[in-house]
This record gives sequence, C-alpha cells and structure tokens, in this order.
Amino acid sequence: MFKEKLSKISTRILYILFAVVVSITLWLYVEITENDILTSDVSNVEVVFKNEDLLRDKGLLRTSVVPETLTITFEASRADINRLVTPGAVTVEVDLSAITTSGTQLLAYEINLPQGVSRNAIEIRGVSAARISVTFDRMLSRPLPVMVSYTGGTASEELFAETVEFDPQTVTVWGPEAVVSRIHHVRVPIYMENLRATYTEDLEFILIDENDEVLDESLRDSLEFSQSTIRVTVPVKEIKDVPLIVMLSHGTSTSDANTQWRVEPVSIKVSGDPEAIREINSITLGTIDMLSFGLTYAVPFPIVIPNHLSNISGEISALVHVEVFGQDIAFRSTSNLQVINTPPGHRTDILTQSLDIRLRGNNDDLALITSLNLSVVADLTGRNPGTSRIPAKIYIHGIDADIDAVGDYEITVTIVAE
Repeated sequence: MFKEKLSKISTRILYILFAVVVSITLWLYVEITENDILTSDVSNVEVVFKNEDLLRDKGLLRTSVVPETLTITFEASRADINRLVTPGAVTVEVDLSAITTSGTQLLAYEINLPQGVSRNAIEIRGVSAARISVTFDRMLSRPLPVMVSYTGGTASEELFAETVEFDPQTVTVWGPEAVVSRIHHVRVPIYMENLRATYTEDLEFILIDENDEVLDESLRDSLEFSQSTIRVTVPVKEIKDVPLIVMLSHGTSTSDANTQWRVEPVSIKVSGDPEAIREINSITLGTIDMLSFGLTYAVPFPIVIPNHLSNISGEISALVHVEVFGQDIAFRSTSNLQVINTPPGHRTDILTQSLDIRLRGNNDDLALITSLNLSVVADLTGRNPGTSRIPAKIYIHGIDADIDAVGDYEITVTIVAE
C-alpha cells in the first residue's frame, strides 16, 4: 500500500517537472525569435495629406498625386515587422500648409509608424519614391442652372402630365477651373411611361457642356457639388367632364315631380389628381329657394370648383333655368298686417295699409282663397326706433290647400319710444 502511494507521488512530480521544462523552452524560443532582426517590404503604403483644408481658403485644390502609394523596406525585429506589415498601419503624410500657387510640385513626406513601434527600433532601408509629385489647380466655384428633360407618357387618354417641377433651380459646383469652366449646366433626364399618378423622386444629374453634349462622368471625381440629387415631380392630372347641378328648396306648391331645371352649360371639364378627381361626380352651383319666384326662373350662378381642381373649360358662370309645371299664379290683396317682438318701451305704427300678395298653386285651390286667408307679419327683433322697411312673412290659414306666397315682401313701420 505504501509503495503504491509513493509511486503515484513520484509520477506527479515527474509531470510537473516536464511541464516546467516545456514552458521554459517555449519562452526562450519566443524571446529569441521575436528579437530576430528581419528585412521586409511594406507595399501599398497610402499617401495622406495634412492641412488640405487650408487650400480652399487660398483658392486652390489638389487634383493629382503621383505616386498614390509607396513601397517601403524596413529592417526591424520580427515583432515590429509584424506590426509594420499590417495593412494600413504605415502611412506617408504630406503637409500642404505651405502651398500658395497652382502647378505641379515635388513634396517631401513623413512616414507615420503604427502605435507600439519606436522609430529608434527600426531602420528604413529603401523607399520607392523620394518625393511625392502633387498637382494643384486654381479652384472655381459657380452656380449651374438645372434643366429637366422629360420623356414619357401616361397610362390613358384621360391622364396627362403637366410641366415638371424641380428643386433646387441651381446647383453650386467647386472644382478645378479647367474642369468647371467646361460645364454649362446640369440636366436631369426623366423617362417614365404609363404614369397613373404624380411621380416624385430624387434623381441624379448629368453634366452638360455649352454644345449641349454630355461630359464624361469621370470629371465628377475632381468636383464637389452643393448636392448630388434634384427632387423632381411630374404632376399627373386626370381630365373629367363633371355635371353642374343645383339644389331646390321646395315650399308646399312644388316638388321634384312638378319642377324641371337645367343648367347652361350642362357640364365643365376639370382636371386634378387622379385619386381626388374620381371622388368628384358633380359640382353644385347653389340652392334655389322655390318661394323666391313664381313659375319660371333664370339666373346666372358662379361656378366654384374645389381648390384642388382646375377649370379646363374656362367658364366662370352658368345660367340656371327652373320651370314649375301644373301650377298657376293668382294675386290677392290683404290689409291684415301685423308686427311681432316690438322693442320693450316702444310702440309701432304700421304705415303700409295693404299689400298685394302673389300666390302659386293649383287653379282650383287658388279660387278658394280670399284676403281673409292671408296675414302679413313683420318681426321687429333688434330694430331701432324710427321708420324703416321691414321684411315680412306671408301666412296662409283657414284653407287646406298646397299654396305658397312667392316673392319677397316688406312693410313700412315706425317704431316710437313711449
């Protein structure tokens, strides 16, 4: 039993000693290899620029760089080389703060090392270019007019496209004078077929020279614009023939059965948004009070259309004709004149002695009515002292017949303070 325990302890000690030896060996290997001095090329080192924003204040801009990347040969430890060859870790920086004129210049640069790499720990054994050739041009800024060319059509004859709307009307460009001076305007081409509704979208523009030719799109690489797209709208409208109608406010002697109306013109053509115009089935000119006339009526009405529609026909008024059938007109005179709502503390004198009333109804019914069946009542609510003409209402009583007093009536009344 004791021998077995001793054997297990010995085995465990051997494993621990082995692990320690392996760890020390690996550590020594890493230390030795990491500190090996190696030589390595780092390619595609990007050329970047410092203080480029100062160029615009001087009316300049950078247009070309040769070369755009460098290859640098470094001598350094294996650990530092691994950091240097990481893509983008090393850059070449050119300071543009001293640039004051246009033209091509050979400029010095500074090599930027990645964090963790000391400049004292490396050697630069070679660079593919000693200086960077940079070209500077005079910068020109000016507004360019925006033009829109539309080609296309609508889905049916009832639809039509109106003048294209766009915003903004101009675009400002910044860039080399030699390039900007070639641009006459920018154009937004629109090609849309089978439009059924208004089309709105932000579209890119193309560059056009003074000969109306399209300039090469590669020129954009050297230009800046106040915006890259133009918002265009192609308004699509629908034309519709809409009837003109009137509403009738009947008394007792008329109804739709014995009344006929017509409008000249019968309808007008309007245009509007296709979805909105489909809800418009007629245009109401107004309501006609059937107690305001006897048997015939002809009055012009203004044509008022909803704000979202346009009047294509052009008519601004329509003549409305109304005719009553199967009715007659009779006249009766009455002296039964009354007032109501006399102002408190006042009395009234009715100066009108009698009033001729025009009546409309069936001839047999009209023959039954006398002046005793009529009364004239004027409401003095809100009236001031003095003599004035007061609108009056006609009442028919004592007879069961479909008869109306038609027309407007007034009586002269004097209101006196007591």
